[in-house]
Amino acid sequence: MAEATAKGACSPPTKKQRTDDCSDAVDSTTDQGCVGDRDPHFLTSFKDFEVVRILNNDEEHKSVVVECQIKGKEGVAVAQLQKLPFNAQKLGDILSSGTTLKTLFQNDIYYNKTALVPPDLNEMKATIIYPAEEKHILRYEKQPSSFIQETPQLYREVTKRFIETSSLGKEWIYNILDHKKEVDRIVFEDPDPDTGFILLPDLKWTGEQMEDLYLQAIVRRRDITCLRELDASHLPLLKNLLEKGSVSVWTGLARLTGPVYIARKAAIKEKYGIPAHKLRVYLHYQPSFYHLHVHFSALSFEAPGTWAGKAHLLSSVISNIETCSDHYQKVTLPYTLKDNAPLSAMFKAHGYFSE
Repeated sequence: MAEATAKGACSPPTKKQRTDDCSDAVDSTTDQGCVGDRDPHFLTSFKDFEVVRILNNDEEHKSVVVECQIKGKEGVAVAQLQKLPFNAQKLGDILSSGTTLKTLFQNDIYYNKTALVPPDLNEMKATIIYPAEEKHILRYEKQPSSFIQETPQLYREVTKRFIETSSLGKEWIYNILDHKKEVDRIVFEDPDPDTGFILLPDLKWTGEQMEDLYLQAIVRRRDITCLRELDASHLPLLKNLLEKGSVSVWTGLARLTGPVYIARKAAIKEKYGIPAHKLRVYLHYQPSFYHLHVHFSALSFEAPGTWAGKAHLLSSVISNIETCSDHYQKVTLPYTLKDNAPLSAMFKAHGYFSE
């Protein structure tokens, strides 16, 4: 069996014998490989950007997504700007004379003001897709949604057919798995072809503070698309993801004086110091791309897609399959779909919304 290796602070853990999805991160990389992917320094400012329209202005997540044109360039770009959580180490610099306060109103001991923070303390996360395709526009554009009660029959007749005929490429995923791209971002990897995976930061996380920690594990197997396909044969993979990603395991070693137990830290605990009980580990259904992947986010971070009807806790997935090996082939799975989503159009053509 191949040995698992961790990057950075992670030391190589002992390889376990086989004992027996799906986002948004890493997911903003385009499947055809964007210009920025070929040349990381292609964009150094927004100087040549022209706003075409606002696709979504999300007050809850403090983000805005804009469709843009770039002067002298063909096609359109999608730019997402998101305010970052406060970095505790920089609060002293923010609460200083460099920050200007402007009074909005005052009542007794309560002062309501706006704060103008120095530019170097007011960074935003910027995600750019260029050239952007219609599927990217549809994904980010704010639209009303509908609730789908997907029975096993509807999965076979609609969703599975959509997955099989989908034009969403996976080249960017294979680039990561084959070490052609993003090698320096890998936090941990297990090269086992059946139970292995690569763990790396989600593109939504800057890595500057632990409050919004967000990573994603991409499995090495290329034949599993999503939650619906998981059964008892996948338990070794799912348990490996949970244990090596987030749960510290006590490994027993035989000694003449009796067994000795040594704690093997999970990758996220080893690298970032965050224990399993401070993490949310889950799969999305429907996922943003159809190659099985698992999300790891800090409990302190309200990551996108953690609501009911979207996120499925990995520990619950394992428990459900242990109780009934083909659980996800038998149950009805509810989820929301944007009304303009291609999959929603297929449900409409199937007569799902006829009532």
